[in-house]
Amino acid sequence: MASSSYLAPPPPVFLGENYLIWSVKMKAYLKAYDLWEVVETGRDPPPLRDNAMVAQMKQHSEECAKKFKALYCLYFAISDVIFTRIMACESVKEAWDKLKEEF
Repeated sequence: MASSSYLAPPPPVFLGENYLIWSVKMKAYLKAYDLWEVVETGRDPPPLRDNAMVAQMKQHSEECAKKFKALYCLYFAISDVIFTRIMACESVKEAWDKLKEEF
């Protein structure tokens, strides 16, 4: 019996060399999980309306969680030496931009 679920490989790990290749692969990885927009824009979703329905609250919660998911993916995809360079960054956009500037 074949399984219908797809398990993606882990993200590519950046060790400090070949940044351009890693960044292209990482961008594709984040896009596959619908997380790239958070990295690119750094914006939070608009605030939830006072009279929001349950489905809207769930959707809003999922949108808010994307910035943390993207940051976690980025942390997981870099070596500890590289991590120390971005660990003080407050957002995934700030961390991505710092890596881009440095490498």
